[in-house]
Amino acid sequence: MVDESMSEPADTPVPPEEPSFEEMFAAARAFAMRSLARRENAESELANRLRKQGFNDEVIGSVLDYCRGYHWVDDERYGAMAVRAGATKGQGPIKIRFDLRRKGLSDTQIETAFEQPELDWFELAAELLQRRARASDLGDFKVRMKWLKYLLGRGFNQEQARHALSAMQERGD
Repeated sequence: MVDESMSEPADTPVPPEEPSFEEMFAAARAFAMRSLARRENAESELANRLRKQGFNDEVIGSVLDYCRGYHWVDDERYGAMAVRAGATKGQGPIKIRFDLRRKGLSDTQIETAFEQPELDWFELAAELLQRRARASDLGDFKVRMKWLKYLLGRGFNQEQARHALSAMQERGD
């Protein structure tokens, strides 16, 4: 006689097999390609997105190597693009550096990204202030300090902000 309580019933679900490395790599690569098709990403951003999808570090490293090999992900290119985009949005170099550091770029990559001769941060600060403020208002000390604080908050340094204020006052008089 066979004891039926000891044998497994036929309708018990069998746990699914864990996907192989190749299957996980293919899925992670497809996800990376979809992500990179939408917009440029830093390597660390892409790695974090893959990690959130549940891929392990070995698969993530392989996918990043694969993407680097095809130049789909390049931190120096990403940094240069982010500097230009930030300048276009009226952000100063301090804010842009902070954002790039937060995205995982190294100090060397950040310095390389800022080596763009067409960007004059003093002129960009002056243009931003020109769009936002009226020169007639800058005669009042409190208003000048408000605009100085505004430029500092946008990521420009003291020298750039003061240059923009003085340039605006000269144009207005």
